[in-house]
Amino acid sequence: MAISQISRIFLAILLLAAAFAAAPAALADGDDVVALTESTFEKEVGKDRGALVEFYAPWCGHCKKLAPEYERLGASFKKAKSVLIAKVDCDEHKSLCSKYGVSGYPTIQWFPKGSLEPKKYEGQRTAEALAEFLNTEGGGNLTCSL
Repeated sequence: MAISQISRIFLAILLLAAAFAAAPAALADGDDVVALTESTFEKEVGKDRGALVEFYAPWCGHCKKLAPEYERLGASFKKAKSVLIAKVDCDEHKSLCSKYGVSGYPTIQWFPKGSLEPKKYEGQRTAEALAEFLNTEGGGNLTCSL
């Protein structure tokens, strides 16, 4: 009888783990920064709005340091129709990161409206500096309000 109960508990844990693994990555971190994959990248980027994309690795210390600033930027620009704030996990999507020449983390690239040709961001890693860059490149006048 004890083995049957252990089996049920184990099965329940496996089902919960599968449910969390199947959930979209963007929901895990909130909706402010869109998590892109090989299958969604070209559906979101290079279309009718510019896109700022962070290529990162989950284990990277510099990426972890940037994360709260990038999330803040995403929250500030969430309602902006003219720009997408997105990220790509390079451990999960190596071919996509390779396609865009990512060799170090984090790499932040700007994709102008209608283009899949990126411009590498080389500025400070703060929400304010990123917002200023977006306004310069995208022709907007948005601020980082959080």
